[in-house]
Parts: sequence; C-alpha cells; structure tokens
Amino acid sequence: MTRKNMLVASLSLCLLTYATGTAHATSGIKNAWKTRYATACATLRTAADQCLICHTSSNADIDNLNAYGTLLMNNNRNYAAAEPIDSDGDGRTNLEEIMTDCTRPGDITSPTAATTWGAMKSFYR
Repeated sequence: MTRKNMLVASLSLCLLTYATGTAHATSGIKNAWKTRYATACATLRTAADQCLICHTSSNADIDNLNAYGTLLMNNNRNYAAAEPIDSDGDGRTNLEEIMTDCTRPGDITSPTAATTWGAMKSFYR
C-alpha cells in the first residue's frame, strides 16, 4: 500500500470513528428522553428523534440549543429538576408542555396557559 493510500485510509477511519461516536452519544440522549417520557405524544417523540426537543434545528450541535436544551445541559440532563421550570417563559412548566400540551418545552411559540391542548380537550369531556 502506498503512503498516500495509507494516509487516506487512516483519515477515513478517523472520520468514521468520530462520526460513529457522535451519533452514538446523540442517540443515547434521545433514547434517555424518550424513556423518561414514554407516554408523551407521538408528535414530541418524533421531535425527539429529530433532536428538536432541545435544539433549534435538527443539527444536534451544542451551538443551537434552545432554552430547554440549555437548561438540561447545565444540569447534567437532570430531567426531574427541569420539569417544574418554564424554560421558554410561556406560563407552562416543561412537564406540562411535554405530558399535557404536546408542545416543545423550549419553543416560545407554544401555547400559553389559556390555549393549551389540555384546556382544549377539557371542552370535549
């Protein structure tokens, strides 16, 4: 094998190892969230698969964390500690948004207390 081929093979292996390690860590975070909130609505579970619970885009980079993602990062992903907090300032706790409203806890455009999914459902009970 020539020196050039050896270099290309080594760099390719390094890149593959890095990409695999990054994807594995991201999968672990998504899976931990989905395990913690196993009964969350399908919309949020899909958003978790796309990294949109904690990030502003599906590029799961630390530079694009939303308020909920930042809270979790600063608290070593302590979901229980993050649940009573209102990360996006919409008047609903993170737990209410996840389990009752089916809205993302770091999304400021999610419903306020007056227009939550839970409030709308109560009209039809």
